[in-house]
Amino acid sequence: MDRQAIFVKTTDGEEAVRQRTRLVQRNLRNILIMVDGQATVADLARRFGDENATRAALTELMAGGFIVASSGQDEAALTLPPDDVADVPVLTTQLDEPIAPAAVSETSPKTPPPVIEEIDLPAQEYESLPPQTRPAAQAVHVPQQPVPSGPDWVDRIKGLLARKEKGIAAPTKIKANRLEDDEEWRIDSADLEPISRGPTFFTWPVVVLFAVLGSAVLLGLTLVLYPYGRHLPEIEQKASAMLRDPVRIGDIGFSFLPRPHIALHNIKVGKDAHLTVASVRATPDFFSLLGEKKVFNYLELDTTSIQGAGLGRLAQVGAGGHAVEIRHVTLTNLNLTVGDVLLSGLHGEVMMNNQGAPEKILLRNADSTLKLEAKPKGEGYQVAASGSNWKATVKPRLVFQTIEMQGELSGTRLDLSKFEGRIFDGLVEGKASLEWTGSAVFTGNLELKHMNATQLLAALGTDLSAEGDLAARLRLDARADKLANLPDALRAEATFEMKRGALKGFDLGEAARRTGSAPTRGGETKFEQLTGTLQCSPQDCRLGNVRLSSGLFKASGNMGIAGNAQLSGGADVELRSSAATLRMPLIISGSTKDPLLTPGRGR
Repeated sequence: MDRQAIFVKTTDGEEAVRQRTRLVQRNLRNILIMVDGQATVADLARRFGDENATRAALTELMAGGFIVASSGQDEAALTLPPDDVADVPVLTTQLDEPIAPAAVSETSPKTPPPVIEEIDLPAQEYESLPPQTRPAAQAVHVPQQPVPSGPDWVDRIKGLLARKEKGIAAPTKIKANRLEDDEEWRIDSADLEPISRGPTFFTWPVVVLFAVLGSAVLLGLTLVLYPYGRHLPEIEQKASAMLRDPVRIGDIGFSFLPRPHIALHNIKVGKDAHLTVASVRATPDFFSLLGEKKVFNYLELDTTSIQGAGLGRLAQVGAGGHAVEIRHVTLTNLNLTVGDVLLSGLHGEVMMNNQGAPEKILLRNADSTLKLEAKPKGEGYQVAASGSNWKATVKPRLVFQTIEMQGELSGTRLDLSKFEGRIFDGLVEGKASLEWTGSAVFTGNLELKHMNATQLLAALGTDLSAEGDLAARLRLDARADKLANLPDALRAEATFEMKRGALKGFDLGEAARRTGSAPTRGGETKFEQLTGTLQCSPQDCRLGNVRLSSGLFKASGNMGIAGNAQLSGGADVELRSSAATLRMPLIISGSTKDPLLTPGRGR
């Protein structure tokens, strides 16, 4: 094939350029696009980059009727054996040098100038081209604007190709222009599609995130480093107005854990320091700090000590002109001193009303066996207590299965209008009062129902033992110089009744039947009913008007129990039968651990 041969498109060739489906092989289509009636075979080969592939493509296009030789060309010289045909990628333009005008035969008719054509290559075609021959993105030519040429657009194409090789998405749509007066393929940079840039670190979300974090760090440093000490006098003044007692605060600061709060340390309330708090964590409504009324959502008091004299004062706590509002107070490790008795390890919370004053105080002991509720009333509180498996804090340390109390508590007096507890398989009910002004005074009236006598006597610490269902009415009173000494000064008066039981250590029937003078030890006396009175003082106890009956067996008498557990007293025993009646007086001696029954003079 002559290297100076020139081809022109036929009608089918023009149609194939416009309709992509008419010619699907890329190399044929690209060569067909470059055929313009002016470029020689040598020009086409130089643009395509492979002369053999160019000749093979021209031969196949000519055979398909898409191109014909220009007038005056030797058609036989254009034929190329079909073995040289290869489907290789073809560029639509040569990037490294401009297209020179083709030599036109003088004898050939002048070819009309080519019209401007817009060609779209799909992304798959574009990617298949070798990097050195890929066309750059081209746009429709605008005749009114100057067309860039020279190395400027070449450098831009190389830059775009470099971005593509680095992973940046390249445009998939390429527009090519062919100018009427110039054979060069040019690129209008104004019409290039936007090229997506690679990811950068400082995006808007990252900038916003850094701004938020920076603001948070700045706020945290401000809260920590702020000189809170300058506000101590104002805080002490407002706290004094609220508590109606002088308040002194040792230290103040800020902490973030366990949640952001203002930390106060070494607080003392009152001239006699009837209330002290080791530390307070105050969580304010921070916006309220900018106004006149300060609002605290939480106050957490740790290691608080309240003296008895301060109870009445705390009941009158107010909000001091509504300058401070406290919504919730929690208490940890509360120590309450009543007289000289210390109740330690209490925990709880204070429910506040809208005026910032305590509405209800809820407390519980360390093992949660007793729960207390106190509502302020005048200079004192209405109190209620309930618990299960609670062990009394004073002697005798009785364990109540359940307990309920109601009453009123003032600074130096406790009046229980209701006391009810289940203990020793029975029920105890009554009223009591306790006062600790100067000296301690206790009075109480209790009723015992269906009590297990064996368990009760064991809990009281006596060696005497009995079985039966015990019922009793007791009047208790005690007076001492301080509360801790009240159990040792306790006096009791009671009437009691036992049913269906046995008196352990006393065999009255065996002692009455003996004719000798030897004492009787041990044994027991069963009974249907046992009644009597009890009087106990710190020095001794005395059982009087004791009556025992069991069918034809009866006994009556009295017995004294000294402080050293020695027994004294006597009993009259009566044994009846169908034939006779035996009456025998007995002398009671020995000790609570080893009682002795000695016969007296018979009748």
